[in-house]
Amino acid sequence: MSFPCALRITLRGLAQIFLLRRAASGLLVGAGVLLASPRLAGVALLGSALGAALAWLLGRPREEVRAGLHGYNAALAAMALQVLYAPPFLALVWAAVAATLAGVLWRGVRGWLVPVYTVPFLLTAWIVMALAPQWSLQPQPLPAAAADGFGLGAGLLHGLGQVVFVQSVPAALCAVAAIALESPRLALRVLAASALGLALGTLAERPAGDLSAGLAGFNAVLCALALGARASLPACLAAATGATALSLAAQGAGIPAFTAPFILCTWAALLAARHGR
Repeated sequence: MSFPCALRITLRGLAQIFLLRRAASGLLVGAGVLLASPRLAGVALLGSALGAALAWLLGRPREEVRAGLHGYNAALAAMALQVLYAPPFLALVWAAVAATLAGVLWRGVRGWLVPVYTVPFLLTAWIVMALAPQWSLQPQPLPAAAADGFGLGAGLLHGLGQVVFVQSVPAALCAVAAIALESPRLALRVLAASALGLALGTLAERPAGDLSAGLAGFNAVLCALALGARASLPACLAAATGATALSLAAQGAGIPAFTAPFILCTWAALLAARHGR
């Protein structure tokens, strides 16, 4: 495989974090993460490349690998564990675990009634967090809410940035540009989903710092991305509302739900639509 081809596959892996398909979209996503954290961007690129390489070596269908479908879970796992536990080598080790798990799940994906989405990343993150005390892993303190002068208004954009574990207006704008590159209409729907999450978080009286950081909106954003071209507006709205409610409840209880609310509510919407037919 040539270097340009490998680079395109790696970038598509980053694009697939937002359920996008173009390498140019992945470049915008990567640029946004780079603006927020060069180390996190490096870990994300290496995770995506590692996931694609393992899938290639394990004989996964070439069209899946070229589409970036085996890179995004590894990239997400690498970024999450870099944020939680810091050492880059540890993040990449678990990116390999996530990539392998993704390969196993993707092998049977055609028999599933619903897409895999971020299940491999989610399982990997939960496994590491459960075993962290036995491995003497010390959690990193999470960054405080950024005082960027935008206040709660920044929460609208940070809802997109939190999808890639960053709290940065420039990074979020890069994500919006990546989505708009493939579908301007979808970009508007995603921003509306983030606003919905922010509104529900405000009604639930979540701390202002959490709202400004976008923690109330990122699961709703993912629902909009997943269902934007596959479901009606009411179905998308119901899924985004449910995912936000579950996410806020988990945060209030101190449960690391990550993308589980998005997965559950999107699956429910897709199964309901299929049953309705």
